[in-house]
Amino acid sequence: MAKRLFDRQASLLNYLTSAEAIFREGYDEPSRPDLEGIDRALLRLEARFSHDKRMAKIEAVFPRTFEILGARRERIIHEFVASCRPTSISRSSHAQQFFEFLSARWKHVPPDPPYLSDTAACEFACERVLSGAEIRGERTTDHPTGGSPGWIRRRREIALICSAYDIRAILEHGDREYMQPRDTRVAVAIAPGSHRPQVLELAPAVFALLQALEEWTDPSLFCSRPNGIDFISDLTAHGLLETFK
Repeated sequence: MAKRLFDRQASLLNYLTSAEAIFREGYDEPSRPDLEGIDRALLRLEARFSHDKRMAKIEAVFPRTFEILGARRERIIHEFVASCRPTSISRSSHAQQFFEFLSARWKHVPPDPPYLSDTAACEFACERVLSGAEIRGERTTDHPTGGSPGWIRRRREIALICSAYDIRAILEHGDREYMQPRDTRVAVAIAPGSHRPQVLELAPAVFALLQALEEWTDPSLFCSRPNGIDFISDLTAHGLLETFK
């Protein structure tokens, strides 16, 4: 009895997250013994309601991506729902599924316009950075290991991205008018005292330095150089470096 009840619950959840239940149009009404006795109209209403909540979470992470997709969004959402069932209720989990779906799709169908992939990557990075900062803020203790007081390293919550376009104008203002290819290195980080991710363009040398500073490092290696102390302070002020305490 328990197994039969579990199987029916699993079948019901599978139906509620299916494109068949969510979109209905274009699908035949097959015989489903596992759904006998349940009002199909109410099931489709619940499926659509849950779907809309899921997509609202995703669009909150990718507002500019959805804006650029324009009229194509419905077709892409349909494909996404058909291939990616939800595995969690968290916004970050939904966003990761959608970004991975887009990335896989773009391997076969190049993004149009071409800067769309950079836009999605930066928007997803903002979500990851924000989620990482929230998780770290919830910890009651955070004792770093492997360094000495005063040593520095790249903040764990930042994201480093190499993009083919400088899409900061898109992220900040939705401005796409003058998009031209330009290799750009950016960091997504949250400055101390702020609660909002920012996208910062970095010089190639600074980008490479942050990539290298994965482990705790003695800052005297940099502070002995001209303006070294100011350089380290500036990176710390922008939330790119942290200090061992």
